[in-house]
Amino acid sequence: MTRRGVRRCWRGAMATAVFAASAAPAPAQAPFFRSLEPLAVTLRADLRTLLRDRNPDTSIWRGATLTWEDSAGPRSITLRARTRGLFRLRACDFPPIRLRFAADSVRGTPWEELRRPKLVTHCGPRNEYEQNLLQEYAVYRVLQLLTPASFQARLLRLTYEDESGAERPVTRYAIVTEDPERLADRLRGTLVDVPGVRFARSEDAALLGVFEYFIGNTDWSVPGLHNIQLVRTLDTLVAVPFDFDWAGVIDARYARPDPRLGIRSVRIRVYRGLCQEAAELEPALARFEALRDSIAAVYRAVPGLEPRTVERTLRYFAEFYEAIA
Repeated sequence: MTRRGVRRCWRGAMATAVFAASAAPAPAQAPFFRSLEPLAVTLRADLRTLLRDRNPDTSIWRGATLTWEDSAGPRSITLRARTRGLFRLRACDFPPIRLRFAADSVRGTPWEELRRPKLVTHCGPRNEYEQNLLQEYAVYRVLQLLTPASFQARLLRLTYEDESGAERPVTRYAIVTEDPERLADRLRGTLVDVPGVRFARSEDAALLGVFEYFIGNTDWSVPGLHNIQLVRTLDTLVAVPFDFDWAGVIDARYARPDPRLGIRSVRIRVYRGLCQEAAELEPALARFEALRDSIAAVYRAVPGLEPRTVERTLRYFAEFYEAIA
């Protein structure tokens, strides 16, 4: 590793499961996620009450309405929403939200194949928080270039409207991510919630470790099921990463490395994947090399992402490519 990166990898003799980027087939995306255009929508609810729900043990589903326009004009559906998350639920002015749709209300709409998707919101009013969100969306897009074993994501241009009028409307970018159940269906598997799973040595285990190193993310754990969703397919377990806001490539104001890692900043890369020989890492590294231009194109195409943010990101990735060379 370079002076900007260190290695804290796992010795894998006791491994019992596999990250499989390519083992699962790649069924079609839900129509909602096929478009790269941000969908302009309005979420109307009792925002003051909703946003005060900061205890995950006591927060409840609250009524809401989504409105958008299509070729036939304005359309609306009813749904439910509740706050979610851990750190961002406590620390952000605007916490993350989970949406819940009823099947009969979304039939024939863009939301038809969604049930309980996550809504990733801006953390606070600063412009940098919206830039952080757009960067996280780009990370999801990059992972989709590498493997079908990734959560689908779509941008919204979302207006939050308080039904009582007590709060002024706020318009920001937001991300809708695929339901875990839909992810499992798409990979032709079932969800697994079993901690303690370890890596097995494989090309696909290398891909997961290299991807997290690429974005400078140390905030994940397969054994701890931390920011990892396991899916059991016919012949393996698939580990699908999510929640990348603590990654060094984003460098959010609130992100701090775990003191046990011995690094001062999340910008310093730490390889936390399975310890493997150089030859075993080569196929994963080659995929990143082959996709270098495509990854840069993803960032340059994200609406609202400032050019200076894009260039800072590509410089950070250039350090990765220097390291693997």
